[in-house]
Amino acid sequence: MIYLDHAATAHPRHPGVADAMRDALELAGNAGRGSHGGARAAGAIVASCRERISHLLGVTDPQRISLFPSSTLALSTIIADLCSGTDDDAVMWIGALEHNAVWRPAVRALGEDRVRLLPVDEGGQVDLARLEQLDPGAGIAVVLQHASNVTGLIQPIEEVGAWCLKKRLPLIVDGAQAAGVVPISLSRCPGLVAYTAAGHKHLGGPPGIGLCYLAAGYEPQPLWIGGNGIDSELPRIPESGPGRFESGTPNLPGIAGLEAALVYFEDHPIAPIFEQRVKLRKEWRDELASVPGVEIPGEDSKAPRTAVIPLHLPGRVPEEVAAELDARLGARCRSGLQCAPLAHRHIGTLEAGGTLRIAPGPETDEETRSRVIEAIATIAAG
Repeated sequence: MIYLDHAATAHPRHPGVADAMRDALELAGNAGRGSHGGARAAGAIVASCRERISHLLGVTDPQRISLFPSSTLALSTIIADLCSGTDDDAVMWIGALEHNAVWRPAVRALGEDRVRLLPVDEGGQVDLARLEQLDPGAGIAVVLQHASNVTGLIQPIEEVGAWCLKKRLPLIVDGAQAAGVVPISLSRCPGLVAYTAAGHKHLGGPPGIGLCYLAAGYEPQPLWIGGNGIDSELPRIPESGPGRFESGTPNLPGIAGLEAALVYFEDHPIAPIFEQRVKLRKEWRDELASVPGVEIPGEDSKAPRTAVIPLHLPGRVPEEVAAELDARLGARCRSGLQCAPLAHRHIGTLEAGGTLRIAPGPETDEETRSRVIEAIATIAAG
């Protein structure tokens, strides 16, 4: 098997993940539910996970990190809160490459005509010069994907955040494709009120666990409430902190798996990881660009990118190409719209049904790359 789907989920997971999850299942206790040894041990796992996330993302207070069942659910919570009780002319500004995790909840809350796209260049990166000239009108927030799951393009979130700060607009960043691979210090990003990420992608953890950083002073209304082991005598949830968003039994195996995955970064700083992925993308991209009958859409911008490469083979259905690659080599890669129709509309592949997405990892060596590209060339030649 050749795994080329790292933008979808990590494989293999970081060392220790499966063992940590198994141990958590054997633990006789639940975080925040009692003072016995098992409950304390479970609580220590959750606390350690928050600490490691904070250290990795440059957050000074681990209590500003809440653990969600997914990054998607965290984004839905924040977008619903921002749109609640707004005026009839309120609009939300989003990027041109956004995932449905942003677009769908925004459209549900406001209607499609009140979800506006930020000015971008041909590749989809926010055009900072045009942004400076933009009048946000009755804007309520800016929501922006840190890195695209379709093209790998990385947005200048600090510069956009500085503009948001001047315009008094909160910035929310979807970091699902960036956390663990793109260097970032959230405490230094101006205007940022929330940053979400998935535990199972570049953080190397299991599915079913996501994270959300909330800046001090921003306490959105949670989508669900109930028991959380905190202030149980009161009919209301806490005013702030993780307990506000973590009602219900926590996913301790998922949290333990993520905590174990984050240990990896103690010996593998993100900056060198990013440099390696940039190099990896260039190697794949340069060879793929020379294959007759293969196009790489969305490459107009000079923006930095993660190791995600969209391919368009004119006249071929992306799903059929992916299936043929799997049959020929056991190569696994994502085809279609990748849950981001806005991105495909921008790069011109929406009507074609999307792209074949190549998302290699460090385990894909030169020989593997040559075999995959040779197979793609054969398929493109018909």
